Amino acid sequence: MRIRILRAPVLALVLAAVKVAAQGDIENVVVETYYISDANDATPTAGGILPEGARTYRIFLDLAPGSALRAIYGRAGHPLAFNATGLFFNNEDRGRTYGHQVTNSALDENTAALDSWLSLRAASNARFGVLKAVDTDGSNIAGPDNSDGFLVNADPEAGIPLTEADGLVTDTASAIPPNFVVTGIAPDSAFNNVTQADSFVSDSTRIACSTPGVRGITADNVLLIAQLTTTGELTFSLNLEIERADGTVARYVALDTLLASDETPNGLLTYPPQCGCTDPQFLEYDPTAGCDDGSCQTAIVFGCLDPAACNYDAAANFNIPALCCYGPDSCNGLDPQLICPGVGIPDDLLSEPVTPIHPNPVSDVLFLPGAVNGPVLICDQAGRVLRVHAPALQQAGQAMPIGVADLAPGIYWLQLPGQGRAVHRFVKL
Repeated sequence: MRIRILRAPVLALVLAAVKVAAQGDIENVVVETYYISDANDATPTAGGILPEGARTYRIFLDLAPGSALRAIYGRAGHPLAFNATGLFFNNEDRGRTYGHQVTNSALDENTAALDSWLSLRAASNARFGVLKAVDTDGSNIAGPDNSDGFLVNADPEAGIPLTEADGLVTDTASAIPPNFVVTGIAPDSAFNNVTQADSFVSDSTRIACSTPGVRGITADNVLLIAQLTTTGELTFSLNLEIERADGTVARYVALDTLLASDETPNGLLTYPPQCGCTDPQFLEYDPTAGCDDGSCQTAIVFGCLDPAACNYDAAANFNIPALCCYGPDSCNGLDPQLICPGVGIPDDLLSEPVTPIHPNPVSDVLFLPGAVNGPVLICDQAGRVLRVHAPALQQAGQAMPIGVADLAPGIYWLQLPGQGRAVHRFVKL
């Protein structure tokens, strides 16, 4: 029996037996190359020296409609980690630890707009961070709008130049997260205006705001959670608390080990992502895979894999014991006529197997010991006759062979001639 034809009670049994990680709250994690510095940006200024070739990355969460970000956290076994093979750039003049702490007036000063910080969607105390591709109000931080004429490099690897779109927008909502609070180890150790560091890793950090959390200000619900500038290769691992539209809170972590009862691993939360099978309907599914590499090969087929059950399904590859049916009174509350057509054959049609069939289950040839005085019928579970075997002359002690190699795997009935019309069930592998 395949899950696609199950009724609601059967489906409930399946879901009780199989824990499927529902990860629709987080639709994607987007890492945008925001800017690449050039020699002009490396000129010494009050903001400190920004090395030529430094890349500014922005990390965005793409949440499901109605979902909101409540917290970014690290705990024992699941650290919050931002690492680079080079130092993070922290603007010495106007750098801050969190995006909403950056004053709006500082964004057009020297290289302050490239400072490294974490965020709950804000890029200043009055502006929100959005992907450059959806920013339609131009730029106020680059070129002539910048007090020192910086941020004009148009390196194609950074996409849209900052002179055209700065990924900063205003909105009627406040950019400052509601009831913003940080507990445990603060990221000041890596992100402020005096730090020179290449990592922040903590198993005791919670950067949070109050209910209902923060959502993206655009219809696609994409919100900024970090801006990081470095000359090195960036890696990170995130753990998130997401508030759903119904008010419930889900927790997602980057690792699939040492999980709390309310945590679900999500491969999107590790960068760069480890690829694998991302479709939970396949046996190869990897809940920690952040991208699909084409390794999904074997579709899951739920069913009963106990040959002793009347609804044994050799084509299944994921056993659900609660689906197994062993008779009219042993089907876990399911309708035996639906689960095992034929299981309700009246007792007077059945006889003791005085001439037992073997082997059972069978792959190729079924043997019926003893003489047979009439045709032998093979029927499907619904009682439809599939094949008629004429009786064959047999010597004493010989078994009658019945070829079944061409039958599809499943449950069949063998009907013998004579009084009582003996019926035997066999399993074809």
